[in-house]
Amino acid sequence: MRAFILAGVFGLFVIVAFGLSSIAADTLPSDAVIQQRIVGTWFMNWMILHRFTTIATNGDYVGYDVSNSVQKQTNRFEGTIEIKNGLMIVTPKYSSITNQPTPIVSTNVIIRLTDHELIFRAQDKSQPMMWERVKQ
Repeated sequence: MRAFILAGVFGLFVIVAFGLSSIAADTLPSDAVIQQRIVGTWFMNWMILHRFTTIATNGDYVGYDVSNSVQKQTNRFEGTIEIKNGLMIVTPKYSSITNQPTPIVSTNVIIRLTDHELIFRAQDKSQPMMWERVKQ
């Protein structure tokens, strides 16, 4: 009887420990670590939008859209990306389409960040988007 109780307690311990470790593995790193890890050039291929974005260490970004047919530059844009409370806040400052600052700030939930991809979604939407890191 003691063996069954001991086995049951041990099994419960394993289940709880595994569950907690998998939750911990799914948590995102600190804002500062995320801000550092997003530095570099990313490519987004989403529906009809094909976009390259380069993020600097201070959070400034520069990017451009490309035409799917000939891969030529079609729209240049600039702004800042700040990681705050686990959210990615994108503040556009310039778009060549309007030649003016763009007033739309977007707040995005980061779903996953690896060395190769960043998956996020707009805070008020459910459709995720993915950026793939461009190899340097």
